Amino acid sequence: MIFRFLYRIAVIIPVFLPVILAGQVADVAVKNHCAVSEEVALYNLINDYRKINQLPAIPFSRSLSYVARVHAMDLTNNRPDFGGCNPHSWSAKGKWKPCCYAHDKNRIVCMNDKPKEITGYKFKGWEMVYSGGEEARAADAFDLWKGMGLTNDYLLNTGKWLKPWKALGVGFYGEYACVWFGEGDDAEKGFGLCHRDTIPEQPADSLQTAISDTAVQAETSVRFYIITGSLNNQEKAYNEVQRLRNLGYNKSRTLVSGENFRISINEYDSEKEATAALPEIQKLFPKAWLLRLAE
Repeated sequence: MIFRFLYRIAVIIPVFLPVILAGQVADVAVKNHCAVSEEVALYNLINDYRKINQLPAIPFSRSLSYVARVHAMDLTNNRPDFGGCNPHSWSAKGKWKPCCYAHDKNRIVCMNDKPKEITGYKFKGWEMVYSGGEEARAADAFDLWKGMGLTNDYLLNTGKWLKPWKALGVGFYGEYACVWFGEGDDAEKGFGLCHRDTIPEQPADSLQTAISDTAVQAETSVRFYIITGSLNNQEKAYNEVQRLRNLGYNKSRTLVSGENFRISINEYDSEKEATAALPEIQKLFPKAWLLRLAE
């Protein structure tokens, strides 16, 4: 499982991306897809790291980058990673097969087949997901993945990932960054940076429809989190989040602060709502406190 535990696990961009049904040839939506600067930065960090380790660069994939951005948007807007599922999960609000990665028997297939379901890419894909409760940055995601054994194996084709990658896709949206590694070449060539650091809006038949009319407007907002503790170990932080979710706190998550992982038991749109909830949570977690974050 690859998320910021892989879970620390984006630039919020006004973007509407038509999703392609399985079996269709990639249409104008994928052909017009381009990368914003943060996505290019992460792509370059990965390949520079490979070069240092005497490995060839992985070609930048338009199809896999499209899938990566679509998944980052689905995670941001529909939160399929809640309720005991992890960030490799997909919601039921798009033109793809939904799955709860932590529990579904066919979870590996669910991951591998997403590029084929959504674009014309015909090969298996493997994903890493990063999230940190704030705008995702390329350097943060890369530093995390480089420092963890399983994800470092993905980056350098070591461990059980010895088969060379033929394509690499990167997508940012909201607090998520998704990276897809492909086992075959992408027929969509010439992928790179957009002429401007925003994605032009597409026609009405768009990802807004694909993810069930979810609003994806770019805006800065403030959210409030109730923090029950802080740990300096990613695995322990993840286990604590899972424990809280098993107790019924389905919005529990980690928020990274320097080298530590804050444990958020719940989040709120308003300070008034969060302040009202805090005393009840402090009955079980006496040291719980309120955190305000701009997103």
